Amino acid sequence: MSEYRTLFGKAVKALASDPTDAGAEGQIWYNTTTGSFRTVLSSGAFSSAAPLATARNSAASFGTQTAGVIGLGGTPPGGNSAATEEYNGSGWSTGNNANTARRYLSGFGIETAGVACGGYVTTQSNATEEYDGTSWTAGGNLNTARHFLASAGILTAGVAFGGNAPPFTTATEEYNGTAWTNVNSMSTARGYLAGTGIQTAALGFGGYAPGNSSATEEYDGTNWTAGGNLNAAKRNVSGGGTLSSGQAFGGFTTASITSFEEYNGSTWSNSPLTLATARNSAGSLGQPGSETANLITGGSGTTSLTEEYNFSASVITGAAWSSGGNMSQGRLQLMGFGIQTSSVAAGGNASPPDPNVVNSVEEYNGVSWTSGTALPSARQTGNGFGIQTAGALVGAITIATTTEEYDGSTWTAGGTANDNFYKPGATGTQTAGLKFGGSTPVTTQTEEYNGSIWTEGGLLNTARDQMGSAGTQTAGLAFGGNPYTAATEEYNGSAWTSGGSLITSRAGLIGSGLQTAALAAAGGLPGNTAATEGYDGTSWSTRPSMGTARRLLASGNTSPSDASIVFGGLTTVSSNATEEFTGETTALNYKTITTS
Repeated sequence: MSEYRTLFGKAVKALASDPTDAGAEGQIWYNTTTGSFRTVLSSGAFSSAAPLATARNSAASFGTQTAGVIGLGGTPPGGNSAATEEYNGSGWSTGNNANTARRYLSGFGIETAGVACGGYVTTQSNATEEYDGTSWTAGGNLNTARHFLASAGILTAGVAFGGNAPPFTTATEEYNGTAWTNVNSMSTARGYLAGTGIQTAALGFGGYAPGNSSATEEYDGTNWTAGGNLNAAKRNVSGGGTLSSGQAFGGFTTASITSFEEYNGSTWSNSPLTLATARNSAGSLGQPGSETANLITGGSGTTSLTEEYNFSASVITGAAWSSGGNMSQGRLQLMGFGIQTSSVAAGGNASPPDPNVVNSVEEYNGVSWTSGTALPSARQTGNGFGIQTAGALVGAITIATTTEEYDGSTWTAGGTANDNFYKPGATGTQTAGLKFGGSTPVTTQTEEYNGSIWTEGGLLNTARDQMGSAGTQTAGLAFGGNPYTAATEEYNGSAWTSGGSLITSRAGLIGSGLQTAALAAAGGLPGNTAATEGYDGTSWSTRPSMGTARRLLASGNTSPSDASIVFGGLTTVSSNATEEFTGETTALNYKTITTS
């Protein structure tokens, strides 16, 4: 029998620990610590991803898992949308609206050269719009107006087929980036079908004819021929991959389903993997593209939920919020500072009764809260900055200029602020702090702290209070606030400049992280929200939502954006809940080799 070295050109090595580089895929080694032979294998998996900002179904989607677009679509109850969102691999950000709101349409292409065609306004549409990564412009009209159609390809070489004209049609058209041309028709008239691939190697499958269909047809750029049937007849299915490696996600049989089928160029097989959320009429971002990375979003019930599909040597765990230990006392308008594994919660309003302002302090160790040294006096609505063993509070109502410093066991008086405003934003460290904005009335004032003295800084451009904050004294970030705003501003140590706006205007929210990697969560719209957004230094995009909607809460604002912590706040009552955010993680898919 041939040796492993002869077959693969590498010897089986003895290693004390598993290798961590992707080059380990397919290799075999002997782990001397565990006494086992190990390898890294590729496998498929679904993981949760950031939700859409606008829930929708039957939209146009195109691009890839790291550079994708969903546009237009249906919104409840039976409305049409022109909204556009772009996915960057982490979350959805808002793009420019399309020219004509419509639903039941189809899309193909890439993020910077995409096409949306057909659809339904008050009747079926023949309209085509092209997206350049920024704006939509009118393209050539379809020869056959229709909705619930399918498509494949790229902007300069696309193909659209099937749909409801009405009646259901076999019509196929090719797009050259300017005009549509009628070509050979499909064999079976149907709508509500899926498409994937490129103009010369496209796949159409599923649909309604009437009655759910399992039929598959393959297009070679000239003719349609029959392919293998889906395992289940279904409509409103989402497609991905290529003709020789196709994918069918979800769909509708007698209800929305979670099934995932894979096509090898002749036969469909049921995967043991399933979507986490049953859905139909969802967007799919893996066309014209990869069978190893797709994104499924939106769909039936007009959901905003998004899932990623990956086939790789890595195990991907989606970003998510999880419950932490509860504080002993529920409170809102409290103050906080620190990081996820070492935070301080101070003061606040422990209503009912209301008001019930307290001087309570609790410390968090990453698992549970314990009592800390109480504040010298009860206070609320201020803000904190720094870490658990070197933190500071400022801006509380009635004592807005008072600064208290904490060393992890004792509170001492710090320097007196110049501006008598409460509910400010604050960030930085105990010896290099920054506070900005506040009430009453709302102000643009900014002050910098050196550990003993407050000095005036550059003015905010937008007066506000109850805003989110992140960053450092020389690279600060202010976002949202009251009056309800989406405005974001960046501080360079002397002046504030405008940054990208939040997707959702809100006040009473929290922030953490850096100016170039920040997290915004919760707040009031004025109703409570659990919405979370991430900032990359230019624009905000969605992140997984918190478990509990609330406002007037606190955070460990020194935490990095992928390891944030929030606590307290107002739901319908004062809350003692803690939630922790963990960013997406990737790890190699290790396997132990056995003889069984």
